[in-house]
Amino acid sequence: MSMSYHQFVEYAVSLKNHSDTIDDGWAMCEYTNALDNKVIKYLTKKEMLKRTKHLLNSDDSELESTDDSHIMCEYHILYNLSYTCPDLYFNMWRMNGKLLSLKHIWSLVHSSLKEPLIADKWNALTQKEHPLKNVPFFTLHPCQTTHIMKLLGFSEKKDIKDNPLVAWLSTISPLVGLDMHLSYGILCKLS
Repeated sequence: MSMSYHQFVEYAVSLKNHSDTIDDGWAMCEYTNALDNKVIKYLTKKEMLKRTKHLLNSDDSELESTDDSHIMCEYHILYNLSYTCPDLYFNMWRMNGKLLSLKHIWSLVHSSLKEPLIADKWNALTQKEHPLKNVPFFTLHPCQTTHIMKLLGFSEKKDIKDNPLVAWLSTISPLVGLDMHLSYGILCKLS
């Protein structure tokens, strides 16, 4: 699915407005490009994942060394100009501030998704520099996003009345540890 930046902002505002009504924590941020003074809008959310020991991979010594089961998460949804689709960047760290490794991130992926993705995991989740923050973030590759959008039935030829940003985010949320409130299901209709 191809979406324009203006459509992305419209969908993001709809998601953010619903988030405000249920106190879900999504915020709309703005970044001003110093070279051309263009304002870039994107969504952010910070939340804490609470994991119990039985959900953690016990054969990973990095996980066993954790002294708590709380993981801080920061999610950014930006617009990808090259792929004309939403782009998810996220970071996760322990309460002591230490960032999680990609291996640890993969250990947190919901078990129902691990097997289908394991053969191609490096093309699904990877780490690269955040385009606005210039620091390493984990990301879902945008070619996967366009593939998911097509699978969800969003195409350029349709008159889209649903919010594809919400549908996409709901689909990938188990992959990145993001909790999506069930009320987003009825949000898919733009007001």
